[in-house]
Amino acid sequence: MGSFVQQQGDLLGPQIAKGRKTLVLDLDETLVHASFILTPGATITVELEFEGEKSPIYVNVRPHVASFLHRMSRLYEIVVFTASLEEYAKPMLE
Repeated sequence: MGSFVQQQGDLLGPQIAKGRKTLVLDLDETLVHASFILTPGATITVELEFEGEKSPIYVNVRPHVASFLHRMSRLYEIVVFTASLEEYAKPMLE
């Protein structure tokens, strides 16, 4: 699975893996759960700046996400959607 961040407002480019169907997944609440409150099992912490103040966001990756994405990448071109900021989304995709 390649690393790619689509900028807000850009259209989805041509399909990279021609002949495959595209599987579109929502990042938030589908692949990960993020919270401003520290939750048990948070696997990723991202620090974002809001209104001049830095705030940590604690992220729990859903169980078996990595194996699911690995298996699905053999069958589909995967597109991950989020309405969140790039500073939040990029560490999740990596």
